[in-house]
This record gives sequence, structure tokens and C-alpha cells, in this order.
Amino acid sequence: MVSLPRRPRSPRTLLGLAWVNLTRVPGRAALGALSLAVGVCALTILLGITRAFHGAAVGTLLGDAITLQVRGVDYLAVGATIALGALATADVLYLNVRERAGEFAALRAMGWPETALARVVAWEGLAIGVVGAVVGAALGVGLTGWFASAVPPQLLVMAGAAAMVGVAVTVAALAIPTAALRRLPTAALLADEE
Repeated sequence: MVSLPRRPRSPRTLLGLAWVNLTRVPGRAALGALSLAVGVCALTILLGITRAFHGAAVGTLLGDAITLQVRGVDYLAVGATIALGALATADVLYLNVRERAGEFAALRAMGWPETALARVVAWEGLAIGVVGAVVGAALGVGLTGWFASAVPPQLLVMAGAAAMVGVAVTVAALAIPTAALRRLPTAALLADEE
């Protein structure tokens, strides 16, 4: 029995187009989400230890009792990690914009407004940011609960706050790829396509 090839579905919304664009190079999108997840995980652990465990968590590791205490420099390191994760997401989106420059130029030439193209890039960044933030927060809750043998309700609240910070920083980093999108030379790109 011969089966016919499936006809590719064309996206009907800007969100659908953003999803299709992200799945073109899934490894790149996953790398952006993973880099943000590392920072959000670390922030979840620090906030959980600070708020839920009053600054110090005691647990066992390989049979030895260990106490984790949070210092100010830890927050500085986590802030740098989250910033690097957001910049990695911006870099992923910048590369996507540069690779699809011809497509964006063609869409502009067909009459798509600049705001619609910017929204496609913003949806892509938001999707990477949400996935990275949720994975990082869940991993942070799991690691803290495993180490301290408890998951107090405050830890879940802190995980939500950490995830929101991750998404907010990612949204702020979207300025880089959207600026690159605005600077694309439409006429030159269309001339190169011929």
C-alpha cells in the first residue's frame, strides 16, 4: 500500500508562523531555552533557600550533612547567569532573523507591516523564554526539594517569581533581534533572491 505524502500545513496566525520558525532549527531554540533554564533554576534554588528555609537549608549528600547558606554574591552570580541566558536567547533569535532575511524581505514587499514581522520574532522569543523559565523553575523546585527533603509552599511561590523574572528578562532582550529586523535592507535582499 502506497501512502501519499502529507501536505505541509501553512500557519494561519502569527503565533503559528513563529512556532513553525522555531521548529526549523529545534536544537538552536532548545539551546536558548536551556541557557535561560540554568539561570532560572539557580534563582529558584536561591530564593527557595532564602525565603522558605530562612537563608540556610540543611540536607545530606552521600551520607554527609551539608548546610547551604545564601550570600549576596550568590544573587549577583545568578543575575549574571540569567542575563547570559537572555542574551543567548536574543542571539538565537538574531541568527534566525539573519537566516530568514530573504523571507522577511519578501513578506515586506508583499505588504506585511513591520509590526507584524516584529510580533513573529517576539512570539518566538516569548516561546523560548516561557519554556526555559518553566523548565528552570521546575528543576529548581525538584533539586531544592530533593536536597532538603521538603517542598514548602513558599518554594513554589518563589519558583513562580523566578520564572517571571526569566520571562521578563527575555522579553527585554527581544530588542536586539527586532532592531536587526528593522535594519534589513529589503531591496538588496530581494535583488539577491533573483
